Amino acid sequence: MLGVNYPDKTADAGPQDIYRRIVKQVGGVIIAISTLVLLSWVFDIEAGKRILPNFESMKFNTALCFIACGFILSRKASAAASTRDPIAASLALFILVVSGLTLFEYGSGWRLGIDNLVISDTTTPPENWPGRMSAGTALCFSLVGAAWLAIAPSRRRSIMVFQLLTFAVILISGAALIGYVFGVQQFRLSVFSTMALHTAALFVLCGVAMLFVRAEDGPMSSAVSPYVGGRSLRRLMPFIIVTPVLAGWLSMQGVAAGYYAEAFGFALGSLSSILVLGFVGWLGADALNREEERFRSTIDSSPVAAIMIDENGIIGMANQRAHSLFLYPARELVDMQVENLMPDRFRQNRMGFRREYLHCSEQRIAEKGREFFALRQDGTEFRAEIALNPVQTADGRYVMAAIMDITERVETEQKILSLNRIHKVLSGINMLIVRAQTRDALCDEATRIAVEEGDLPAALLVEYNRESDQCKILHSHATDKRLQARRLSGFETDTIRECLQSHHAVVCNDLAEHHGHGDLQGLVDLGIRALVAFPLTSQDVSLGAALVLYRHDSFSFDQAEMKLLHEVAGDISFAITNLEKSQRLEYLTHFDRVTDLPNRLLLTDRLQQAMFQADSQQGILSILYVDIDRFKQVNDSLGHTGGDAVLRQVAKLISSCVGKADTVSRWGGDEFIVLLPGKSAADVSAIANGIADALHSVIVLHDGQELFVSCSMGIAEYPRNGTDMDAMINSAKSAMTIIKELGGNDYQHFVPRIEGADDGLAMETSLRHGLVQGQFQLYYQHQINIATRQVVGLEALLRWHHPTQGMIAPDRFIPLAEKTGLIIPIGEWVLREACLKGAAVPGLKMAVNLSARQFHQDNLVAVVQQILEETEMTPADLELEITESALMYDVESAIITMTELANLGVNISLDDFGTGYSSLSYLKRFPINTLKIDKSFIAEVTTDPDSKVIVNTIIAMAHSLGLKVIAEGVEFEEQYLMLLNRDCDQAQGYLFSRPVPHQEAIGIARL
Repeated sequence: MLGVNYPDKTADAGPQDIYRRIVKQVGGVIIAISTLVLLSWVFDIEAGKRILPNFESMKFNTALCFIACGFILSRKASAAASTRDPIAASLALFILVVSGLTLFEYGSGWRLGIDNLVISDTTTPPENWPGRMSAGTALCFSLVGAAWLAIAPSRRRSIMVFQLLTFAVILISGAALIGYVFGVQQFRLSVFSTMALHTAALFVLCGVAMLFVRAEDGPMSSAVSPYVGGRSLRRLMPFIIVTPVLAGWLSMQGVAAGYYAEAFGFALGSLSSILVLGFVGWLGADALNREEERFRSTIDSSPVAAIMIDENGIIGMANQRAHSLFLYPARELVDMQVENLMPDRFRQNRMGFRREYLHCSEQRIAEKGREFFALRQDGTEFRAEIALNPVQTADGRYVMAAIMDITERVETEQKILSLNRIHKVLSGINMLIVRAQTRDALCDEATRIAVEEGDLPAALLVEYNRESDQCKILHSHATDKRLQARRLSGFETDTIRECLQSHHAVVCNDLAEHHGHGDLQGLVDLGIRALVAFPLTSQDVSLGAALVLYRHDSFSFDQAEMKLLHEVAGDISFAITNLEKSQRLEYLTHFDRVTDLPNRLLLTDRLQQAMFQADSQQGILSILYVDIDRFKQVNDSLGHTGGDAVLRQVAKLISSCVGKADTVSRWGGDEFIVLLPGKSAADVSAIANGIADALHSVIVLHDGQELFVSCSMGIAEYPRNGTDMDAMINSAKSAMTIIKELGGNDYQHFVPRIEGADDGLAMETSLRHGLVQGQFQLYYQHQINIATRQVVGLEALLRWHHPTQGMIAPDRFIPLAEKTGLIIPIGEWVLREACLKGAAVPGLKMAVNLSARQFHQDNLVAVVQQILEETEMTPADLELEITESALMYDVESAIITMTELANLGVNISLDDFGTGYSSLSYLKRFPINTLKIDKSFIAEVTTDPDSKVIVNTIIAMAHSLGLKVIAEGVEFEEQYLMLLNRDCDQAQGYLFSRPVPHQEAIGIARL
């Protein structure tokens, strides 16, 4: 195994603290012993100089130098390794100078006077140099001083010099100690002569402490290493030191005792040292082997493939996981070139990258952010992620590579990303459903969302014609314009036909499998590898169209995606169906089925708008009331089918006589009303003459029958002939009736009665008096649950008891009150009175109508809240009825007001539904609880197919939006039964009860 020396070799804070304590404590011991010796010299205490009797004494200069050494050690233990210490350097220089001069004295034979400079040595014979430290002591101090001066904080070479000089000190002083162990003070080398025992011991102690000053660097780093080498060396070091000394001592003792000759003693000592040191070496090797086995076991048990690569790209180590990952037999990866584990397209770049990385010391992920593939022995490739880590060993610099097969992870991430994109498509389609107004806008935007949010190359909405067996692209969106501009291939047409016939999605996840279809080559050349077709259906009924989606990757439409894409197709189908229903409903609501002209409801709305515009611009408008003469005879002779054909041709002839800004509508039966904005009486006369002339031509029916028709026409001008819509229509109808009575085939302008000129002013005055004098009264009509025929609520209806004219109907005074602004105080009185009565019967719903002007007053919500609080009416029992036209005047403001009312807990009902312009998108935004079907639809629900379709559609649409439906104007049992069969929720009308006073209404409700 390679000897690994990990990059981070800095010792932990714990061992460093231990080393500092050792250094500091040794320094303290040296200072203490040296001070004792120094004081013994000062006070001439012989025992203190020698420590042990009959041994050499420690000289004064020796003790002084040892004190300096002790202080240096203490300072080095406290200071950071990277800082210089001038005091320690000065003490080291002092030691070097004293020891150097002493060695100079020995070498030159001179006496410089430094030996007895402070204290005189009187006990030592003159021939033994009194007061002078031994030559070995001087040499050791010189090495110590030089070592301290040589060490530099940031230079590794200076640390090596420091530690080598320290080893020399330990060697010299250790030799002196061994001499004392053997009982020999002279080794016949003057350098070891007369070194005191405690001097030698202090040198060994000082040298050991000096090695611990920078133990983590230099040669000492191996001894203090936390790894196996350091641990083995520290365990074996006592044996290494003691064994030779003990063997030598025993050998000398045997020779001295006469057991054997001196040569045999040396041989025995050598053999003993060899055996003991061999055993020690075996222990070290065994420890290293066990450590390597643990390392290999750890590496092999790793779930990650790991290899170690040298500077030449040769694999020096590979674990079992690496062999199994690359499908190689055990140990076969070792000594292999690492580039052999890569596909050819990656090899050249990887060689340069490896060389560059070997000069870098940071950990990193190879090829991060880019695709990288590895090569197995069998030639297969897999997606790989490689984590690199530089490793410095005794043999050089290596790179440790951890290799992971991330194929499954990448596929999972891609699937999650793909599903998230489909969720975004689904969310976008749901938002689109609310805002799309037409089918074309919906389909065009849906394909765009599928491509842009779903990260698809193309999306199509295709229509299939069963009769011609042809497919037609209705809407498409693609990232490549060539995909968008092309024609469908035969394979795509077959796929769409199959999905529409089977009512199930048809997916082709690999177009390469269908190479037999030659026309697929165009798709393949554009990078398309998979497609799927979803049928668009509504309640299991095909809409005759399919959603086709494309992908660049094969097998990319999995089960999870297909489930979400089914929802996308379902939402598009739902949106298309609802739009068609909404458009159909809007058409049936506002246009006549026979003539395709605007009907009564649409004309009413346009007439109101034209009157409002005329008021704001001080303009005029006119209406022409047209009635076909003797049309009953036409119906009797030709039947209803023939009559309808006549109505259609008359409608075309009238339309041909007016401009684009004018509106021709069918008012009902054989009656038409023409709205002529900005037209004066003279202009309308010309138009009436043109219509009369047009109708003089022969009308030819589809079966060849010919007939002549004529018409009676009445003209009314706004505001001269009426200040409101009903007055205008009644005026025109009155003029038409006059012509009809005169024989028809002509027109007449309305001529008002002179005595009625002041009726409006008188009515306004009477209204003000009626409000003050309490002439108004509320009547209540029951609202019943259709399923149970139980009373669930009352609608408050306003009545005016005029003192002279008697009961006046609301349609006579409400328009005037609306125009004059009196509707505000009248409406507030109605709301307060209804709430007072409703509070007395909790749990019974009380419905109150709000006029358009009342609904748009600024303080409506505050007024409603105040009345609820004053009357103690439960908000949930109050239902406010608002007409469509009142809401469409200012939609955004209406939504805000309705939301605030709903927050009070009040229920909101959309009154006269079907007579206004509220589209499905607006209806979704209104915070309403109930739709109230206008009585004009209910009146003809059992006789007119159009009315029946409208009522059925309104009920179905309301229930799909979670709304209740109440039918107004139910007068016959047949109407009730039809509503019951269509699951209508509630109804009101003369069939159940006429409007009655409150007490009578409560009595009926309790029955």
